Amino acid sequence: MSQIAVPDITQAGGTRPKQKTWKVYLHKPVVIIFLTLLAIMVVVSFVGPSFVGSPFSTAHTPLQAPGGQTPLGTDHLGRDYLARVVYGGRTSLLVGFSVALLCMTAGVLVGGLAGFYGGIVDTLLVKVAEFFQVIPGLLLALVAAALLGSNVSIIIGILAVTMWPIVARIARAEAMRIAELGYVESARAAGFSRFRIFWSDVIPNAMPPVLVATTMTVGLAILLESGLAFLGIGDANRPSWGALLNLAQPYITSAWWLAVIPGLCIFIVVLAVNMLGDALNDVLNPNIGKVK
Repeated sequence: MSQIAVPDITQAGGTRPKQKTWKVYLHKPVVIIFLTLLAIMVVVSFVGPSFVGSPFSTAHTPLQAPGGQTPLGTDHLGRDYLARVVYGGRTSLLVGFSVALLCMTAGVLVGGLAGFYGGIVDTLLVKVAEFFQVIPGLLLALVAAALLGSNVSIIIGILAVTMWPIVARIARAEAMRIAELGYVESARAAGFSRFRIFWSDVIPNAMPPVLVATTMTVGLAILLESGLAFLGIGDANRPSWGALLNLAQPYITSAWWLAVIPGLCIFIVVLAVNMLGDALNDVLNPNIGKVK
């Protein structure tokens, strides 16, 4: 996995135009392949439920192998596994992208403010981020599930609370760097307020490395949600790929498709997200990894 670093905006010839950057990114072969795979998984997971049956119907023969009327077979209760995988994908992807969005929002605000304002603001916000970073996510999930019950909203909240400092550290470092640049000093000399400079200059220019870090949190959130569901901490009314893996444990030798199919879906999505993040990092930081 490529190292996340601050993009070099002082290359010869000036800052690379944003449109050219995205054009280069979208034309990379690895991006075309994995973006297509991710798009297929997203479309199937969010549009597919309209074209498959109920994931809770037990109208089929239990543990029926893939084929015929059940392309992905059935589970131990006779439920159509295609429907369960499709619905499970919607849950897993919803968790992954929701957690990433929340982490990016909190990370940009807290990390950006800390890095730009510095001083006591920086100290306080860094301490807040460190506090949330040391909270064990699994233990918090167990306590929250016991007190509030297991549902998708609680899982999203728990994962976001424990993961946002990852993005905040990147945003803080970038805000500190941008605060020392000439155009920020010029804006201060022109009499613009610090908040206006922060909102109009610092935040937009800090987003490239933040976006790279955010793509990494998508895959991590999906893996963590799958791990929690595998341990039984999940919404019983909304199947997820991790929950399907949990239910497949007793049937791994007799019904291979119960574990292989959701496991393969998790692998494809996490790999695609990480490869897209690596490619974005390579485009934004073209000098990373070159021998000097």
